[in-house]
Amino acid sequence: MTKHFFKQNLMIVLYSLIAAKTFSQTPPHPPVTNTTQASVAKVTALEKKFSLSTSIEYSQKVEVEQNAERERGTDVTFVTAYKLNDLYSFLGKVGLSKELNGPQNTTVSDTTGSFVVKGVQLNKEWITTHSLSLVLPTSANSQTRDRLRTSIGLSHGLTYATDSIVAKYKLSVSKNFHEFSQNADGAFLNEYRLTNSVEAILPVTEKLSVSASSLYRISFTYENDQKYGFGFDADLNYEFNQKLSANIGFSNEGNALKANGTDSNVNIYDEATSVTRAGLTYIY
Repeated sequence: MTKHFFKQNLMIVLYSLIAAKTFSQTPPHPPVTNTTQASVAKVTALEKKFSLSTSIEYSQKVEVEQNAERERGTDVTFVTAYKLNDLYSFLGKVGLSKELNGPQNTTVSDTTGSFVVKGVQLNKEWITTHSLSLVLPTSANSQTRDRLRTSIGLSHGLTYATDSIVAKYKLSVSKNFHEFSQNADGAFLNEYRLTNSVEAILPVTEKLSVSASSLYRISFTYENDQKYGFGFDADLNYEFNQKLSANIGFSNEGNALKANGTDSNVNIYDEATSVTRAGLTYIY
């Protein structure tokens, strides 16, 4: 597949999906760091006219390198949700990260705004999902190292929901707009990204649930290089009440191919790269 072929067909998909949203009312993600817990909070938030959720999560790397301190940190994520009407909703998301080892830097994430359109109810269990997102480069790396101007994305998906399981599939495509094709370190930047993600939430009791999500993405640089990545989350979630919930779990993500470019590097759990997590989410 050449870059020209991909770009040509991707732009056709982008424009057609935008047109579909404009005339039929219908919105994109982000990386794997407890996506299932965020999904539970998002569903709850969208049931209200306006809500603000705050999540705080402690994470640490499983493996400790020799003569080094264990990598660990705390993330605080703010998600605001506003229900415009029965069809349209808006979600805004930004986060803060604090390193608890090494230089102990505090960083701000990029800010993501998503317009969500109510999906089509195919039957009692199946419903479609649609969103359009815009990323604002509020992180230091995006502003100074990568010189990112903005990023747009579209996602369409399908959700199957019963009393015993909620299963979701989502296909997302995004386009980055950088000032240059290389960042300040000389690395070629990603122009396009195609992401497939799946998620499952299994209720154990009325308050306890088990959730897992995974993704596989293909990124295309401005120089037509292809990069393959994966991510996986697993969590045990407990809902104290409608406002407060907790989670404990682990995540693993990285390059989908090994250094030889052929062998698979996808692992649900890898001691060298996996992190364990514990967090709380409160919805105002």
